[in-house]
Amino acid sequence: MLKLIELYADYLIMIGKLIKGEIDFETYFKRRGINPKVKLTEVKILINEPIMFNLYFSKVSIGVRCMIMKAVFDLNNRQIVDISYSMSKTYNSKTTIGDFITDHLVNSTDINLNKKRTYSIELYYDLSIMLDIPFRYIADADTNYKMVGNFDEYDRDKIKLYTFEQLVNESFIESKNIIGDDRKVLGVKIKNENFFSFELDLKTRVDIRDRYFTIEIHIENESSLDYSKILKLKSLIKVHCKIYIRNAFLRENKKLIFLVILDDSIKPNISYLRDDQLVDNLLLMDDTLSKYENSLINKKIF
Repeated sequence: MLKLIELYADYLIMIGKLIKGEIDFETYFKRRGINPKVKLTEVKILINEPIMFNLYFSKVSIGVRCMIMKAVFDLNNRQIVDISYSMSKTYNSKTTIGDFITDHLVNSTDINLNKKRTYSIELYYDLSIMLDIPFRYIADADTNYKMVGNFDEYDRDKIKLYTFEQLVNESFIESKNIIGDDRKVLGVKIKNENFFSFELDLKTRVDIRDRYFTIEIHIENESSLDYSKILKLKSLIKVHCKIYIRNAFLRENKKLIFLVILDDSIKPNISYLRDDQLVDNLLLMDDTLSKYENSLINKKIF
């Protein structure tokens, strides 16, 4: 991590200045040399600093927001085109996705910079799910920074409803059909079958790759997270699985993430999942803190 920080130090300093208001977006845009082919790899470091990440995200254009999340999820342009086409065939994704990002890279209203193409609302919703960006941040570059709690992109007739077991089984099949670095991303809802006490249908992003996939469940009420219930869900998977809990991007809620590995010879490198977010490690940390707090109480008593 230290080597990465050294490698991207200048870019991170620029981001810090942007967040503090020492430079504006246009200055940052020019100094960073942003264009549709640039990879904003430095944002992977900011994932571990969620306040900085969220503030940075709110300061940039819609197109740069898309580029940030492309880097977070290690998505390239071809994958985004293929995923968007599988999500919705209501627009020509082979040209539209690239046009959308290019047209929204700068915030200028100059007609020569923004060609004023119109885009289907379905494109906004699909990109919102694919890149895990709350809809308001992909629909309006001038939206005020705010952690959100709504899921407009999941409230559509096309979003399918699954049981957890059905979703796992379908994801198994899809993963076996994927070749090379192809990807498939789905936005779905999972039926709450008494696994989560305070939830309705669970808004879920599924990211399927060759030999592994993630099921990323938005948990809107943290009180719903019950370790025994999580283990029951894990028992439905039948293969190697790691379970994480992390903060959702730009949202008020947590995400419960199942990393399902079909081939134990591989070790998926997913930038937004860390060992300290593993459920077992979180429980161990809670237990250690609890024992420490109890020891302090006992010392005060005696």
